[in-house]
Formats: sequence, C-alpha cells, structure tokens
Amino acid sequence: MRFWEIDFARGAAVILMLVFHLFFDAYYFNKISLEGFFWYVFPRFIGGMFIFISGLTFSIAYKNAKAVSRRILRLAVVATAITLATLIFDSERAVFFGIIHFFTIASVFGILFIGKPFLCLFTGILLIFSNFKVSELRTEEPYLLWLGIMPYGFRTLDYYPMIPWFGIFLIGMFFGHYYPRKSSFYRENPISFLGRHSLAVYLIQHPIIVLILELYYGDIMKSLGI
Repeated sequence: MRFWEIDFARGAAVILMLVFHLFFDAYYFNKISLEGFFWYVFPRFIGGMFIFISGLTFSIAYKNAKAVSRRILRLAVVATAITLATLIFDSERAVFFGIIHFFTIASVFGILFIGKPFLCLFTGILLIFSNFKVSELRTEEPYLLWLGIMPYGFRTLDYYPMIPWFGIFLIGMFFGHYYPRKSSFYRENPISFLGRHSLAVYLIQHPIIVLILELYYGDIMKSLGI
C-alpha cells in the first residue's frame, strides 16, 4: 500500500534536492560561490527530510528481516556504484559513506528496532545529541568513518554518517509506528510521481544537470575533458 501524502512529501524533498544540486554542480565547476549559513543548512535539511521519511516508511512497510533484504541489496549495489564512479571522476573527494550508503546500513540496523517505537525514540534522541561530541573527534584511520568519526584531512562530495543521521531515521520509525494504516485514495500528481521514483531521480539527476549547465555556460564538457 502506498500513501500519497508520504510520496508527496518525498517528492517535495526531491524538488529541493534538484534545486540544491543545480547550484552545487555549478559551484563544483567553479561557476558560482556557495558560502554562508544557508548553504550549510539547506542540504542537511533536505537530507534530513529524506532520512526521516525513509525511517517512517521503513517502519510501515517492513516487518521482518526477509522483507528488508531486497531493499538492502538494491541500495548496496547503488552505493558501491557511487563509490566507484566518484573514485574515477574525483578521487580526492570520493564518496565512501554518502546518503545511499547510509540508507543501506540504516536498513540493516533498523531491523533491530522494528516494532519498538520507544526504543526508536530514545535511541534516536541519544544519537542526535551525541553528535555534539562525536563530530569533534578525528582519527588517523578511516575505519570509523561510517560512524561519524572522520580521519584528518577528510574530503568528500557526500557524507551522512550514522551519528547523528540514524537518530533522525529512528525518530522517523517512531512516528511510522503510529502512522494510520488506513487505505486512502491515491492522488497521483507530478510531485508524488517524483516521490515514488526518488532513487531513479537521484541516479540520473547529475548527468541532466551537467547538460543544463553546458547549455548555459558552454564549457562544462571541456572541464570534464570531453
């Protein structure tokens, strides 16, 4: 069963993501500057929307480990492809634990919290507040990167560690536990369509954005060596 309001909310997040990535890609190719508090908060707000909604739908849709396995496999394949692609095209800022990697691992750990709403809420709040300390920690090795402890000099294009973001996911699961399961008339619209196909949009967005920037600036392909 699909819920139009959830797909609509995810679709709104997709639109915000596309807006941000249009500006980010222009920044990546040194066409504009992205400075200030807004450009720090905006992408994290968008990521938080996706993560909260994912936790909510995870709690609604998945009841056991078997039901989650296909989701984990699909996300793991996409995450691996993203890492390989970024290693090829920008090895200095390759993505080793971006938002798709996060969703993969969050789905694994989320199994432990299915049907335990108050454990979700308590652990979620704990993880969010623990970030105030964890975010200050640094290490020589990258082995705790997934947790939120970065190595010195770490640079990446996308980074969503378990602390604090799994806390947002768990709070989404908490609300998902109490979300009404009543069947509702599905109200198809362009925004809900984007929400239903958010992963596909995520995968194809950058090539399309690069083409748009090429049409506008005229030299993007040259900077890519094409």
